[in-house]
Amino acid sequence: MPTTTSGFFLQCASRGTLELVLPAADTPFGVEHHRREEASGPWRHVATFASGLGPVDAVSLIQSNFGDPGHLEAVARIGDRLAAFWCAPSSEPSWSEPRFFAEGAAGDPALIQGGFGGKGNFELVVPHARGGIAHYHRDNDTAELGWRGPVIFGEGLGRFEAVAMIQRVVDEPRAPHGPHAPGDLEVVARVGDRLVMFWRSPGSGAAWHGPEEVVSGVRGAPALVRSTIGGPGTLELFSPLARVGLARWCRDDGARGARFRGPTVFATDLGRCDAVSVIESWPLGRIELAVRAEGRIVHAARDGAVWSQRAIVGNASPSPADVPSPATLPPPATTTNRPPAATPSRPPAATTNRPPAATTSRPPAATTNRPPAVTPSRPPPSTSSPPPAPLPTGASPRLRAGPHRAGFRRIGALSLSADACYPDTWPFQGAIYRCPARSAALLYYPASADGEEAPLSPGGPFPVIAIAHERRLATSVATAGSPAGLAQDYRQLAGVMAHLARWGFVVVAPDLSWLTPDDAPLRRAAVLRDALTYLRAGSRGPVLADFARVGLLGHGLGAQAALALALDAACPFDVCALALLAPAGAPERALSIDALAPRPVLVVRGTADPIAAAVPAALYDRARAPKHLVTLPGANHFGYTTSLGLVEPLDGHAGLSRREQQAIAMGYLAAFFNGYLRDGRGDLDALSGKAPLEGLEAREIPVSAEVPDGATGS
Repeated sequence: MPTTTSGFFLQCASRGTLELVLPAADTPFGVEHHRREEASGPWRHVATFASGLGPVDAVSLIQSNFGDPGHLEAVARIGDRLAAFWCAPSSEPSWSEPRFFAEGAAGDPALIQGGFGGKGNFELVVPHARGGIAHYHRDNDTAELGWRGPVIFGEGLGRFEAVAMIQRVVDEPRAPHGPHAPGDLEVVARVGDRLVMFWRSPGSGAAWHGPEEVVSGVRGAPALVRSTIGGPGTLELFSPLARVGLARWCRDDGARGARFRGPTVFATDLGRCDAVSVIESWPLGRIELAVRAEGRIVHAARDGAVWSQRAIVGNASPSPADVPSPATLPPPATTTNRPPAATPSRPPAATTNRPPAATTSRPPAATTNRPPAVTPSRPPPSTSSPPPAPLPTGASPRLRAGPHRAGFRRIGALSLSADACYPDTWPFQGAIYRCPARSAALLYYPASADGEEAPLSPGGPFPVIAIAHERRLATSVATAGSPAGLAQDYRQLAGVMAHLARWGFVVVAPDLSWLTPDDAPLRRAAVLRDALTYLRAGSRGPVLADFARVGLLGHGLGAQAALALALDAACPFDVCALALLAPAGAPERALSIDALAPRPVLVVRGTADPIAAAVPAALYDRARAPKHLVTLPGANHFGYTTSLGLVEPLDGHAGLSRREQQAIAMGYLAAFFNGYLRDGRGDLDALSGKAPLEGLEAREIPVSAEVPDGATGS
């Protein structure tokens, strides 16, 4: 079967051998051909061709349906010229002399044999030196086998550096050209640190469509493959990341316009990668990669749940075969980490008429109907040391520190969408509100050290949480030490953000201060969505954040924004968990929180909070399982913030110190997101009143819950 996936690595259809080509690094230059005959055998160098042409910059390899068995065919770029080569896949292959057919090329080419024509044309795309992408094809039904083109497309985006191409197969009995008719040609191309997609129907004269934005934060040459592992075809995309390692994205084959899910980051131990080529091998049916990294070629494969390094090709240093990579990760799931469907027939747990119960007197409840779950970033407690002694009643919280440090970054050019902005101006209480040309945001992330622009911790990408902060009036009277400028309010949950970052979450909080307090929550929700969009599109976004695991947190009026975004059917992000911290606003104007199910919600309220008042309990009562309510005795409304406080009667007199109030809230927020974005069973037990939260054992914190299996706790 001819090769319909581009790259420099393939499995020979007739022999089962793995074949790989790469530019020779030293004189006399040319292209090195390496082969692996057996799955457990070594790679060996079998030929060098194109010697004497000078340095070869890039090469693409396929197996065609010419000859029996099919010939190996290659196109190499030497400077800005393209040359074609072929050989029979014999034990000692002899490659042809070059046949130059084009000039003006730049970057890595992508060659396939397509399905158009009786024999099947060769299709080639390559970045063009003057911008855009050049498409050539070779008509294999003619005697002269002449190359035709180029057709230039994508020139409006400037100069591309690398491309990958695939031809889809239409597996439909009623397809016009048969049940396995050739489908679209699809090209993923890198411009800067972004990957964009183009496509066209097969056949002469068909137009190219696109670009369609795919991902950002990448470098080098990407790879595409249509995988059949595990059922229906999946389009898998691999690319070197801008810093170190590789990432994988996927989407259902044929889902035009659907976003790629991911990324899954792996192979960070390989360092800075330059190119990747991918195949689905047989008979084992696994994904295998050839990765160009740090001056060598590494062969890797995915066996079930782990990526393993198979061998190093073209490197004098020996490498043990089949050693799992330190960055081993399971293949990304095709579904999100949502809990099981709610059981609405069960009545909600009582939340107001029961006295506070000490969580230390309640033994952990059995949870046999829940699947085992692991919180990857939280190490298990040591079995060799005794448990800590109980804290005295009223002792300061001793929350266990997370496994990471907290890095942060200031964002000063956050673009706003049209539905976030005012048409012109918005008058409120004698003031005129205008939307800024660019907004601001604060980003916290797991790091190897504390501080601004600190290095990212290994193990990403991490679940992402977007925060909508509370909004105070311009006439508010702040306590001593509070910032006078309203535009600084988005920074006031920095303590909560840093704590979540230390537990392995990427947390972003956009500025909402320019929105009036009486404005509908949909504008706030749009800004929250814009912050997530900005993060995903940034050069480091895919490395930092796993956008298949998104949580939202809203404080005060910001809770309305978080709820609105979670309920927005058009939201491009799959929100998996929602936390409402002292939610405020008119309960009758709140959106239908019951529609959130089966996604979980956490409501945190304080007994000394006059601003939220009865709103948290009302929202909890209307929500459906899974839901959790945590009541903080003595907590007011603004005590959760790092330094912002309002004088009485604008806020209640807190019975807790600011540090205590923040620490208790941080503990339950981290437990909630760990439980539902990482499936941490112990955290969910604490949120359901079945076990104490570590560090708060001596605290009497009333907790009510209704969980998916119908059990309640309080």
